[in-house]
Amino acid sequence: MILVTLVLWLLAAYHIVMGAVALFAPDLASRMVASLYGASVVASAQQRYMTSMIGALALAIGGLAAVAAQRPYDNRAIIAAFLVLQLFRTFCRVRDRRVLAESFGVSGRANATAIAVLGAESVVLLLGLR
Repeated sequence: MILVTLVLWLLAAYHIVMGAVALFAPDLASRMVASLYGASVVASAQQRYMTSMIGALALAIGGLAAVAAQRPYDNRAIIAAFLVLQLFRTFCRVRDRRVLAESFGVSGRANATAIAVLGAESVVLLLGLR
């Protein structure tokens, strides 16, 4: 269960940091996404607003991950929700690989790396449900 706890703390930290940046400094968030994922995002008022809204969601998700990390055995529903989230994210990355490449400039290698990380997280979260 220690690996599950570690993954949950990492998910919490990632979502809280990225969520706060996206909510309060959406332009910086776009640069961070470019650095982390190799995605080129075109700046616009629409993108800025959507980034802020996604940031608010990420903060809530990070808070839930922090709650689950403190007591994984007592928070299996949250772990299950994270498992579903990561599986859906994996599905989207596979399904939309061409969109990511053509619209955001994400290389196949960067996308494959993200898919592998999401897959590894999913395996660990699944083990946490046992």
